[in-house]
Amino acid sequence: MGEVWSATDLRTGADVAVKLSHGWAASEPELLARFEREGKLLKRIKSPFICALVDFGRTAEGVPYMVLERLTGETLDQLLTREGYLPMAEVGRIADEILQALVVAHGAAIVHRDLSPANVFLHRTPDGKTLTKILDFGIAKVGGTGGPSTASHVTMGTLAYVAPEQLGDSAKAGPSADLYAVGTLVFRALTGQMPYGAAKGTPLVVLKRETDVPSIDEATGEKWPAALRTFLAKTMARLPAKRYPSAEVALGAWRDAMRGKGPRLTAPEKPNEAPRTLTLDDNASRNPQRRAPKSRIT
Repeated sequence: MGEVWSATDLRTGADVAVKLSHGWAASEPELLARFEREGKLLKRIKSPFICALVDFGRTAEGVPYMVLERLTGETLDQLLTREGYLPMAEVGRIADEILQALVVAHGAAIVHRDLSPANVFLHRTPDGKTLTKILDFGIAKVGGTGGPSTASHVTMGTLAYVAPEQLGDSAKAGPSADLYAVGTLVFRALTGQMPYGAAKGTPLVVLKRETDVPSIDEATGEKWPAALRTFLAKTMARLPAKRYPSAEVALGAWRDAMRGKGPRLTAPEKPNEAPRTLTLDDNASRNPQRRAPKSRIT
């Protein structure tokens, strides 16, 4: 629906990214409304963990545009494609920052509806740090309505990460649907696999609607810390009412899990070997058959 160009803000000298609507998109009322609506939504939310809007409007030729902060780095999807899975500490930081962003977005009555690794950017700052940035609010929902871009009986978002209630009617997606996506993203980042395995398309839709997500222990055959297992079970519960009531509560539960609150569980490092404690600091050696990642973002 658009293309992104690197540019310099002539007023401030800052490096920015300019997102332009394609010419054909400008002739489609629904796509045009979605593009301009994203600019209005981004203007309402300010968080260091959401890609910042600098300006938006139309060119002299009437082409819609958005000016955004320029990011350097890669998407979480690119990192996971290369590395397979990530250490617990790295996932801990990424999920914490995503949840902080959702606290702000949900506080402004905005539901993202398409949280996935492709819409999570790992931005490298000039001082060498890494900040997680949520991208693309193009299909976000505002308040209690589906918004002008939502038709009934339509699934919007990335199928592997959308909540069950979002299937077939994305207008039903509330804040807890974003939490479901966070749980799925964490599961993928920690284990290198999806909660329902390799299921795609219609089989995945049926599984999401009719069966509970397997626990991380069941899916991997390993034992994980109880607080982490509880966090994933709550965020990915089939029924929205069984998930955390808000992003704030989910963020608190995630931080408790990362601090190691609750009982520890043990996991065998190798077959026929005595169990060891699986710590929250390192999960890279828990599966000797899995290739160790070549590099990590620190």
